[in-house]
Amino acid sequence: MYSASNRFIRAFFGCGRQPVGSSALWSFVRNQQAGISGVSAPSPSQLGQVVRLEELLKKNREEVVDIWLGYHADATARRVGSALSAQEYGTFVDHAKESPMFVLPLTRPGGYETLLVQCQMPFVLVTGLEEFKRSGVSAPPYLTLTHYPELCDSHGVVLVRGDVIHDKGMNLEEARTVMELIRAFYTSPDDYPLVHTFNHKPAQFNFGALLQKLNVTA
Repeated sequence: MYSASNRFIRAFFGCGRQPVGSSALWSFVRNQQAGISGVSAPSPSQLGQVVRLEELLKKNREEVVDIWLGYHADATARRVGSALSAQEYGTFVDHAKESPMFVLPLTRPGGYETLLVQCQMPFVLVTGLEEFKRSGVSAPPYLTLTHYPELCDSHGVVLVRGDVIHDKGMNLEEARTVMELIRAFYTSPDDYPLVHTFNHKPAQFNFGALLQKLNVTA
């Protein structure tokens, strides 16, 4: 899994927990390939390997979502759950293909940590940017998201599971926050322009505006 050849960010200036100054913050190297083939799937790739799909098919949409969220409510299991509408998922897939990478600030004591988001639908990999800069493709992921579209046609819903891989890098509450932020930035017409700019017009990307939008302070 994670064997796609996305272009990746090589050098960043002023990132991590340091104050951010200008829209020319980032330096991108476009001619290199990001393979993340060293990561094994923490969750099964098929919904039927997670739940009894034949039983779930008997439920209506609301019941399916309630069952799924309840299943992922166990705080000791190091996983979180969510659900997308069929329309949201279609938008997510289109935008992830068009703009497969993004960065998100995660509030930490004394500042924030910058996360690197890599989309290879139906999977999303989240790791620390500094970890990625140090270790490249062998950087330990903090969180992986797996999307299950098996009920998209019948129930109009896509189930999402997030697995916390590196619990020292991210706790469950942070994982829920990051999962919902990724959803918002890849599906909302108000938020996606930042993702598009990051991928296609890096010189115009304003990380300070992202911090302001998310009310994150250095």
